[in-house]
Amino acid sequence: MEKYQGIEYLKYVVNTAKNKPVENAGRSSFRSANLELAKMELAKWGISNEPIVYENIDGALEWIDKRNDCADFIVPCLVRMLHEHRGTRLSEEYAQKIEKSLLGFKYWLDEPGEVHACFFTENHQILFHSAEYLVGQLFPDKIFDNGETGEWHRQHAIKYIRRWQDWRIRFGFSEWLCQGYYAEDMLALLGLAHYAAEPDILTNSRLIINQLLFDMAVNCFYGHLPTTHGRVYANILDPDTEGVSPVMHVMWGEGTLADVSDIAILLCSYDYKCPNAIAKVATDHPDIMINRERMSIDVAEGKYYGADPADFDNIMLYWGIQAYSDRLTVENSTKVFPYYNWMNNRIFAYRERYKLCDEAGVPAPEGTPDFTAMTKVNIYTYKTPDYILSCAQDFRPGRMGYQQHPWTACLGGKALVFTNNPASEDFTSRPNKVAGNLVLPRAAAHNNVVLSIFRVMPDFVDFLYTQCYFPQGEFDEVIEEGKWLFGRKDNAYIAVYSLNPARWEAPNPDYARFCGAKDPKDIKPYIYMTPGHANVWAVELGSKAQNGSFEAFRASFKNAKIEGDTHNFVYTSPSQGEMKFGWTSPLIVNGEEIALGDYPRYDNPYCQAAFNTKVLEINAGGSRTVLDAENGIQIDE
Repeated sequence: MEKYQGIEYLKYVVNTAKNKPVENAGRSSFRSANLELAKMELAKWGISNEPIVYENIDGALEWIDKRNDCADFIVPCLVRMLHEHRGTRLSEEYAQKIEKSLLGFKYWLDEPGEVHACFFTENHQILFHSAEYLVGQLFPDKIFDNGETGEWHRQHAIKYIRRWQDWRIRFGFSEWLCQGYYAEDMLALLGLAHYAAEPDILTNSRLIINQLLFDMAVNCFYGHLPTTHGRVYANILDPDTEGVSPVMHVMWGEGTLADVSDIAILLCSYDYKCPNAIAKVATDHPDIMINRERMSIDVAEGKYYGADPADFDNIMLYWGIQAYSDRLTVENSTKVFPYYNWMNNRIFAYRERYKLCDEAGVPAPEGTPDFTAMTKVNIYTYKTPDYILSCAQDFRPGRMGYQQHPWTACLGGKALVFTNNPASEDFTSRPNKVAGNLVLPRAAAHNNVVLSIFRVMPDFVDFLYTQCYFPQGEFDEVIEEGKWLFGRKDNAYIAVYSLNPARWEAPNPDYARFCGAKDPKDIKPYIYMTPGHANVWAVELGSKAQNGSFEAFRASFKNAKIEGDTHNFVYTSPSQGEMKFGWTSPLIVNGEEIALGDYPRYDNPYCQAAFNTKVLEINAGGSRTVLDAENGIQIDE
């Protein structure tokens, strides 16, 4: 039998862990069982390597037995061990330990026991459903802790899996372009794509994995995903820590090799092959590539799309969108937990707000009110060989935010630029200093320019300021001329303008943990901030290929400026001309209104598809892939 394509990555994982001190090898993590799976997979192919360290599996089982948050992340690894290595590379003693823990796990909210973990975000939903299905399939006649058989659990999971798959196929992902959560979605789907007995579940799992791969491919930048995101953490500052970068490395050869990436290990274990057309999209570097795409839905659209929020069968779609508290979902949301739970606090509070507004005869807040919501998003990505700009167009402006990340520009590596309204001075809160927004801006991108308007609610007296993340230490040149801030990284250029006067903040030593710096004393300023509850930021990108020298790029901004205020303004762009924008007015470029919404599912050089379709046709470099969930087939030519 021919060795599979990921063999070198698995060898790299094992050798890297072997050559590191134990405390740095990831062995204390509950996810370190993936390292032992890599060893087993190598041994399956007759490749001698390090002995199994069963303590790594113990850590995973302890996490599962405590029903801790994210325990569902490790089940796909254990399922693979039981399917492929029990009785050979996995000792029977540990196979029985794994079996005992999996039979005692809580697989959904309707089972007995307290809920200590998050079950309901988009990625967790499919992780729990996949785990329940696959473990139930492994042990159909065994009695689980909830008193039901494995076959009962498998049947219980089927309906949830089918619903989730239908929503993802038609609507994409509310956790859009998430560097970590796309990896977790794939973790859940790989086992189903290999072991599911139902043909539709098996086929759709593979189709959705490929849909995720295409989403990464069309929006990636040399194996990284420096884009807008539905949810983000502070590790956005260091692309080498992205959950999906190892995926891109093993799928098409661009990206970062992580020491122990669970998703990369599983992809290699299953010998998963990326369709040629998708790999060619990822490694294509045209002079200019523009992608427009839409994902997720607004709650008010649900009935139109056959996902009526009044139907309790659809409630997990809206919990995945984190629209639990919308007026159209709030009653069904009160029924999700079988007993009082921590999530009920906010749901009951919103329900009472609607009641009080109705009694007083005043309008309740319109639209989905919850600050965590990831409703309909229109994504714009502009990419050249030297830089990428990605923006969630006009996404929930003025609303409280959470982990939503409206836009990013990347000039390569850690030379990332974005604006935000911080919600804390730390790097771990949600939102925090750099990840997410206390109040979301109105942001819009057109070609190589992004404009973002902030209007922070006056109640947030400690955070009435906005900032531009601009890590000086990651640029080859940083120059301030008048109100313009310029940066060069290799052959890519960027210009930043703040309507209000801006200044540099002193670095925080804690930042070193998230940006990959070895010594906090080496950190150069990275936050360019401006006081005030309202501001406009204009950011424009260029390159040697587009503008000539860095000096010529800077000179082109001699007369560029913003005239007006945060309600309405005109930005005179050296490359795009007159750009009119405002808090409520449209984006108009040289007299032409630019659409910021109603994007199709995909509109790019490789795929054109209407929203709510079940068929994606992808063409690149003479290869063609059709992901046809309508007929349950995939075509690769």
